[in-house]
This record gives sequence, C-alpha cells and structure tokens, in this order.
Amino acid sequence: MFGDYFEDSILEAQRDYHGLIAYTFHGFLSLPFWLAIAGTASAVYLYLFRVDLPKKIAIAFGPLYAIVERKFGFDELYSAVFAAGARVVGRGFWRGGDQTVIDGLLVNGSARLTYWFAGVVRLIQTGLINTYAFFMLFGILLGVSWMMWRLL
Repeated sequence: MFGDYFEDSILEAQRDYHGLIAYTFHGFLSLPFWLAIAGTASAVYLYLFRVDLPKKIAIAFGPLYAIVERKFGFDELYSAVFAAGARVVGRGFWRGGDQTVIDGLLVNGSARLTYWFAGVVRLIQTGLINTYAFFMLFGILLGVSWMMWRLL
C-alpha cells in the first residue's frame, strides 16, 4: 500500500524481536515497570501501614508538595484556555445558531409567516357566497382582459 516507505521500520522491528517470551521478560527488566512497582509499594506502605506519614511528608515538602498537589497548575490552565474557549464557542452557537436561526427564523419565523398568510386568506375566505361570486367574476374579468390585451 505504501511501497517501501515502512521497509526500514519493519526490518528494524524484525531484527529486535526475539519471540514472545523474550519480549515479555524484557518488559520486566525495564525501568518504567520497576518505577510502577515502587510507586505501588510505597502507596501500600504509606496508606495502609503508616497512615501518619503522608501528612508529615506534605508538611516537610511544603511548596513543592502544593505544586504537585495542584498538578503543576494544568487544571487551571485547561479551565482558563480550553474550557472557557469551548464555552464561548458554545454560547455563540447557542445565540447565533439556536436562538437566531432555528428559533428565530425557522420556528418563530414560519409561525409568523403562517399567521400573516392566514390573515390575508381570512379576508378572502369569509364564508359568504356573494364574496366568492365577486372573486370569481373578478378573476374572469382579469383573464378576459389579459387575453384581449395579448390579441391586440
């Protein structure tokens, strides 16, 4: 599909792969695995066996602990930049799209047009036979006048 674009990557992967067992044991020898084990072991020790130590550690590290506890301020940054921006865009779509276009033009606009059209038709649809006869004779007069004008 891509020609020989991935050929070097495939050859390198084939050269480094020595089977499933070797691949699995390599994972157990890597640093991230042992760091995860150390983190789990320290959490078990601190929060199950020595519940007094986490508070002492927090006090000892003071400002550094506060920075890590606040997750380096990324939550505030995300809230100020991305979430606030999304709210502004959403408010724009709500006001411009929903209120103006959908509610204003499509829903209420069609209702106003229907109400206006019904008012016009109400003038013609009176329920009186003499009104209907007048409009029929008026229509015939217009039709005959238009035909006469075209013949001349």
